[in-house]
Amino acid sequence: MTGRPGHDDDPGLEAARWYDRLAEALADVGRRAVQLGEQLARDWPDAHGREWAERTGQVGGALGREATAAAELGEAYARRSAGLPGPVAAAPGSFASRRTGMRLGGTDAARVEDDFGMRIAELPAPPPEPPG
Repeated sequence: MTGRPGHDDDPGLEAARWYDRLAEALADVGRRAVQLGEQLARDWPDAHGREWAERTGQVGGALGREATAAAELGEAYARRSAGLPGPVAAAPGSFASRRTGMRLGGTDAARVEDDFGMRIAELPAPPPEPPG
């Protein structure tokens, strides 16, 4: 592509690197938003300050979730580029256990890959009822 030394022409690796950089940037901004919320709570100790601190913390949490999704896509592109299959076991904490929900197909009538595409949102499992 650019002819730089050590530069790969593999678009999958380029996509993986791009998503990795995006994940790092989103995670950094998310951490900063959480820190801002903590500072707001200290500097503005009334109800308005708590409200803004909570809002800022929620933005930080949302950015953290987006960073995780970007990192997962980077992993998926790297696996695809290396010719490795996607994860098959859903062991606790594994890549497969992080993404849940039914995979939505596209309009191109092609088989949907497990690592890419939209998923239907799922509600969390209800808490167990107390014995009694």
